[in-house]
Amino acid sequence: MRTTRKVSVWPVGLVGGRRYERPIVEKGKVVGWYTGWRAGRPFAIDMAGFAVNLQVILSNPKAVFRRHGSQPGMQESDFLRQITTMEELEPKANNCTKVLVWHTRTEKVNLANEPKYHADSVKIEV
Repeated sequence: MRTTRKVSVWPVGLVGGRRYERPIVEKGKVVGWYTGWRAGRPFAIDMAGFAVNLQVILSNPKAVFRRHGSQPGMQESDFLRQITTMEELEPKANNCTKVLVWHTRTEKVNLANEPKYHADSVKIEV
């Protein structure tokens, strides 16, 4: 996170009904999303999966993270669209191939959206 120039992204474990969700990276650029829920979102990412450089926030004073007013699951996309583009995202965690952050709750993990067979292009240990 410390090296984030604008907006950096990484995988998150135990989120979206899957063992993990992650940005898909090709040649050092984010090109899509490995997610179990609403894959068509502009930024199909959990809020635990990105960091924003403070200077970006300060230079975009009208950018807001809406608690209310966004569709379910769209808060992250609605916020990130105001400050960046997919092409500008900075993949971390070894080009988004390592889970270093977990979305945890004090309840049993729900893996309802986990595919029966490994569907990701890389093997990630969670």
